[in-house]
Amino acid sequence: MQEVAYGTYKNGQIFLDSPACAVAESRVKITFLDKGNSGSSLMDVFNDLGPWEDNRDTETIIADIRNARVTKTDVHL
Repeated sequence: MQEVAYGTYKNGQIFLDSPACAVAESRVKITFLDKGNSGSSLMDVFNDLGPWEDNRDTETIIADIRNARVTKTDVHL
């Protein structure tokens, strides 16, 4: 499960607004938002990222997704 935690970066440290609710050791991804954005909601993050832009029709997008899928037998290490 993914958990979203917000905080502030200052002097090389990150201070969380509230304790994170991870149940085990977890990797994290840190995204720096505009200074004016407090990151108070997930919608704020979506607004920062902007709208999805794609000129393809729905059928083409779905076909690309299906064609990009791999099965366990397709993976060669």
